Parts: sequence; C-alpha cells; structure tokens
Amino acid sequence: MQTDKILTRDFVLHFISYFLMATAFYFLLPTLPVYAVDALGANKNQVGYIIGVYALSALIIRPFCGYALDAYGRRSVYLWALGIFTLLFALYHLSSTFFILLILRVFHGFTWGTITTSGSTIAADLIPENKRGEGIGYFGLAMTFSIAFAPYAGDQIMGQGNFTNLFNISFAVCFASLVLALIIKVPNIKTGETKLSIKKMFDGRVNRIAAVMFMGAFPYAAIISFIRIYSDELGLKQGALFFIFMAIGVAVARLLVGKVMDRKGPTGIVVIGLVVTIIGLIWLKYTETFWPFMMCGVLVGMGNGLIMPTVQTMALNIVPIERRGAANATFFSAVDLGIGAGSIALGYVAEYYGIDTMFFICGLILLLPLAFYFLFVRNHYYRQLELLKKEEHNG
Repeated sequence: MQTDKILTRDFVLHFISYFLMATAFYFLLPTLPVYAVDALGANKNQVGYIIGVYALSALIIRPFCGYALDAYGRRSVYLWALGIFTLLFALYHLSSTFFILLILRVFHGFTWGTITTSGSTIAADLIPENKRGEGIGYFGLAMTFSIAFAPYAGDQIMGQGNFTNLFNISFAVCFASLVLALIIKVPNIKTGETKLSIKKMFDGRVNRIAAVMFMGAFPYAAIISFIRIYSDELGLKQGALFFIFMAIGVAVARLLVGKVMDRKGPTGIVVIGLVVTIIGLIWLKYTETFWPFMMCGVLVGMGNGLIMPTVQTMALNIVPIERRGAANATFFSAVDLGIGAGSIALGYVAEYYGIDTMFFICGLILLLPLAFYFLFVRNHYYRQLELLKKEEHNG
C-alpha cells in the first residue's frame, strides 16, 4: 500500500542505484571525445557521432521498452538492461578503433534507453500521486548529482590518457548499482497484454509535450559534446568544472520546481526555464574567462532543471497509471532524437563555423519550443487533464 511519503526505503535505494548507474555513464561523457581525438585520431564532426549514435540507439529501443514495461512489469526489464549495461563498460578496453567505439556506443545506447525509461517509470510508481511533480523533481537529482560529480571525476581519473583506469572504475561503480537494484521492491504494475503494437509503444497524448523536449535537447547535445573541447580552445584550465556548475544550477531549480508545478501548473516554469537557458547559451559565445564560463553553466543548468522535470510531469499527468511506460518512452524518445540529431548536425556547425557560433545558434533554436508551447501545448495539456479525470471518474 502506497503511503503519502516520498522518501520511502525503496525510493531512496532506487535513487542511490540510479545515481551510481548514471555516474558510471557520465564518467565517459566528456572523456570519450578526448579518447576518440587523442587515442583514435578522430576529428570534430566525428566526435558528434560518439554522442549521436548512443542517443539514436536509445531512441530506437525506447518504444519497445515502453511496451515491455506496461505489458510485463518494470523490475525484470530494468534488471536485465542494467546487467548488460554494466558488462559493456568492461568491453571498452576493446575499442582500439573509432568504428569499434561507435559499435559499443550503439549497444550502450540500447541499454541506456531501457534503463532511463524503466528507472523513471519505477520512480513514478513509487511516488504518491498528489506529490508527483515534487517526487520527480527529487528523483531527477540522482541524474543531476551524477552530472555534477562524474564528468569532472572522469576527467581526473583519465588524467593524461589513463583510459584503462577510467573503464575499470566505471565498471565497478555500475556493478554496485546493479547490486542495489536487486534488493529494491518494485510495484507489480502491468497490463498483461503482450501483443505488440505501435499504440502500446507510444502514447499519442504525449506527442506535443514531447516535441518541446525534442527541440530543447539540441542545446544539451551541444553542451555534452563540445563544452570540454571549447574550454580547451579558450585556454581555460579545469574546463570540466563546467559540469559541476551546471549541476548546481540544475539542483537549485529541481529542489524548487516540483512543488510549484504541483500547485501552480507548468506554464510559468517552462517560460522561465527556456529564457534562462537562451541567455546562458548566447553568453557562452562571448565568454573568454573562467568565472563567466562557469556562470553560463549555472544558467544552462537552471534552465534544464526547470524544464525537464516539469515537462516530464506534464507527460505523466495526462495518462493512466498503466500507460506510464509508454508515456515515458514517448517523452525520452523525443529527448534522444533531439540529442542524437543535435549532436551530429551541430558537429558540422562547430567544424565549419566554430564552437562559439554553434552555442549562439543553439540559443536561437530555443525560441522555437517557446513559441510551440504557447501555440500547441498549453491548452492541449489542460484538455487532456480534464479528459483523464472524466475517464477515471466513469471507470
């Protein structure tokens, strides 16, 4: 029986396990581009593919994951994916060519897509309904803290090219996540309807909301692909600290955003989040020194911390409990598509026009989801909320 508490035993254990999983993954986020360039001889537009292929493979798997979560239940899907995900870290030792590295990223993308979809769905199942926005905001801090700690830690572990230690430590941390995941009690929610169909893989009610995240993910792709290389171009030492300052912004926003979402609704939060991110991205073009560079990280982080949990809560609020897997799959598929397409496309922009101009363009791109929200999302969201209430009342 679900209590009114958010911080239950299983929620806390799931939070820690998810944090460790994400930490292992984010150890490699700023370091694999360096590995590709320094050890494998890749160029800038190829660096974009390192992020792009994992995001696109995650995109491919998410619809099937959403179907499996709703049809078969959350726990088995999550554990199988996390087990394979852990094993893949050990295989990075074999990435002696750029092609092999890309193949590993494809498989890591498949498992990442499954873990993040199922992990977020499990978290939603563990959170009381009347505190969903607040609970999702708190759970998102697991990813936030990993983004704060892991990229910088991974950079330090790598040092002057110690990739063996990097891959070994990533494996060990992810194995600890798997051990914790085995003792978490997960609500047994499933439809039992195992026939595969497009309708079960996605939820059309979430499409407009997901479109906001698709457009919003382009700048995030630019940050994770190029911020480390950009800091080197500017001659800034300890450029990986950008991720820590970015995470500070995310954490501050997430601690506040959930309660506001539950009480006031999403519109003001989405607007502020997008505007703050636009300012941070455009400022990056004109930044040349350490502290302004880090302040850009805080602004971009605050924007992400406002937008991501708010839009995800919107997606979950308009579907019944047995469709949360499909709703999360639809939502995260849009994020993956934005990151994958953005990484590849922006890689060419960075190659031909410079990374500083690329960040400026990313700021302008965010005007699109801002306009789209007011034109197509806001009224649709409140309409779907009313329809779901009627369905639940009549059902």
